[in-house]
This record gives sequence, structure tokens and C-alpha cells, in this order.
Amino acid sequence: MRQTEQTPRYDLSYPFQPAPTTNPLGPDTGLMPPPIPPSMPRKRKLAPILTVGGAVLVSAMIVLVVASLNLGAFSSSALFKNTTSAQAPNIPHPSAGKSYYAWLLNDDPVEGKALLLGQLPVNHGLVHFQYGGDQQHTNLLEVTNRLLVTEEDAGITPITPSLDKSVWRYMAEFPQKPNPLDTVHHFSLLSHLRHLLASDPTLALLGMPGGLDIWLFRNVQKILEWSGSARDDWSVRDTALMHRQFIRILDYLDGLSYVQNDVPVDSPVLVNERLARVSLLEFDVQHQVPPGFLYHIALHLKGLVDSPGATTAQKQLAIQVDTAINKVQALLEQVHQGAKKLVMMTGAQLLQPATLSLLDDMVKHAQDAFVGQFDPATGEIQDGVTQIHFAIQRLASMDIVVMPNTSARTGSVELCTPCLLHSVHIQM
Repeated sequence: MRQTEQTPRYDLSYPFQPAPTTNPLGPDTGLMPPPIPPSMPRKRKLAPILTVGGAVLVSAMIVLVVASLNLGAFSSSALFKNTTSAQAPNIPHPSAGKSYYAWLLNDDPVEGKALLLGQLPVNHGLVHFQYGGDQQHTNLLEVTNRLLVTEEDAGITPITPSLDKSVWRYMAEFPQKPNPLDTVHHFSLLSHLRHLLASDPTLALLGMPGGLDIWLFRNVQKILEWSGSARDDWSVRDTALMHRQFIRILDYLDGLSYVQNDVPVDSPVLVNERLARVSLLEFDVQHQVPPGFLYHIALHLKGLVDSPGATTAQKQLAIQVDTAINKVQALLEQVHQGAKKLVMMTGAQLLQPATLSLLDDMVKHAQDAFVGQFDPATGEIQDGVTQIHFAIQRLASMDIVVMPNTSARTGSVELCTPCLLHSVHIQM
């Protein structure tokens, strides 16, 4: 038994019930991902991420055009290709002295609060607008579910949307109808999006704020970091540090429930115990509690596809993400097998030339799992956690329709709310 095992402080029965616990992590476990280790070659530039002090900064991006469009590619990966054709701009300018205002509304249909995003500027029939978040770092997807665009006095900023619905121009809503086949959880499409991108009750009970996606991204990045460090330690013949890196890797891959099967007896837990309660891999579908990140995300993707209101684009993207998750699972299993062999070696065995080959393989599998694999036929990086990370954001898009009986021209718009722990700036 490892020295850190003890009776859990949490009820780890699954499925978890929603809980308001969102305790921030301690200073030694900040959410801002560490830099990619120097030992990892950079094959091409991926979509940039802007982090602000590791804080939970969420943005909403609104693009208004004549027809519903994807928000453009985050990268050239197949998971992000824009398959819709561009349409001619057709958003009319507001009337003289008026301005468009964008609002996010919460779930309460009677006394719901409205968050003013700001004025929407029209430029050549288009509106491009990004809301960078508030001082409280509110996760928009966690607290809102609808978008409203009104046309009101440009000189006086309203504090709530006008009660006169004749000035309402555009409206959208994430589907909230529960799946009738889900007789246990009664999840809707919005529920699945919130679990993936905003707040998962399983993680909340463990004091891990945010959705499943950001923790998959963070933890696989750490696997790559520790793999590269172990290989670097071989060069300086530091076997003690190498052993510690292998234990850390297995702590994250196995989780506390299973890692004792893969490390020497009495090995210490070298990562934050709270984070290690959730493994990356799945070992026992029937009894593993909580489920591993990859498996848990796959469950919500299936639930999203089966939910009332899921669009064809969302279904297609979810299928692509699910395929990528299976590839990442296989790659991390290779990392797992390598770490299991290496952690049991003596110091003398670790310094053998043959060990370097094992280390190189482990780093390569970890790199492919996180960054993705290069396809020479297309010249693209595909099917890594980085691609999954951005593709899941695109699932949080909703079509916005023109309100009936208004002066707005016929058309539609789209809102994308990437509710992650980072604000994403898209390079168009």
C-alpha cells in the first residue's frame, strides 16, 4: 500500500450529484499549463492560447453574417476545417442613433439575469466581436444559456434588455430539452457542454474547477513534460530523478486507485493527490470511480450526439473528436507500458544504452498524444489532445435566428462560447 492511501474524504460513488464546490487549486497546482519542454521538437505553429495569470478567463465570440458559418479554423487540422462556404455579408446597420447590444441570459425564465457583452459594431455588413471576460473570471457557459441582440439607444447604455420586444433583433439558445432516452441523468445538450467545458460535478467534488477538457489538456501536457525530462536525466546519468518522473507519469495515467499495481512497493505519490484521483486511462469500465478522463469525455460526446437539438455540424465534429480520443488512448497506453518497464529497472539497468531507446519511444508516444501526429500526405498535425482541446470548444456553438416581426433582414448568426480556462484568440 502506498503511503498516501487513506479513506477518501469524498463520496466517490458514480454518477456524482451536482455540487457547488469549486475550490481553487493551491499555489503549487495552478491551472496555467507549463511551457512545452525544450526537448520536444516544434513541428508547426498551432492555435495560440492567451493565458492571464492562470485565471479562469472565458470569452464569447460573435460573428454575424447572412448565413450560419463556422467561426473559422483554429488550425489547419482536419478537426478544424471550415466546410461551409462563405456568404455575402448582409447585416444592416442599426437605425440612426441606435446600436446593437449583445446580452447573455441565464437559465431562469422569470427573473434571469442578463449580462451585457457590449455594443456590436457593423462593418461592411459583418459583425466580429469578442467579449474577453469580466473581473470575476466568470465562466459564461456555466451561468448562461441564451444570447439576445437588441437595437437600442446608442447614447445611453441599457442595464437590462428592453422590455419592448419590437427592438429585439436576434436570439439563440443552447438546447435544454433532456434526452428522453436518458432515464438516469436527464442530461440535455447544454448539460453535456457544461460538463465538457465549464464545470463537471465529478471534478467539482474533488476540488477541481473547470470542465473535463481542460484537465485532459493539462494532464497530458504534464505527461509529455515528465517524459522529456526523464530522457534528459538519462543524459546526465541521474537515475533518481528518472525514477521520480516515471512515478509521476504513472500517477497521472493510473490514478491513485490503480497506480500501486505498477510502481514499486511504498513508492510515494509525487503529484497532487487530489488531481491524481482522476486517471487519464480507463482500466475497469464497470467499477472505476471516477472514470478516466478520456472515457468520461467520450461518454459526454455520445450523450451530446444523442441529445435533442444537436446540429449536423456538432454531430460530425463530435464523431471526429471521438475518433481522435481513441488514437490518444492507444498512444497513452504505449506510454503506460514504457513507464511500467522503466520504473522497475535498477539504476544500472536504466543507464544501459538500450534504455535510451525505450525513453525515446515513450517521449515520441507522449508527443504524438499531446501535439498530434504529422501526416506527410496532407502536411497537417492531426488527432492529438491539442486538436481535441480546440475542437471541443467548437461544439459550444449555436445558430442565432432573426427575431420575427422586427426590421432586421432575414439571416442568421452564430455564437461560439469557448468556455475553457483560457481566452482563445482565433487567427482568421
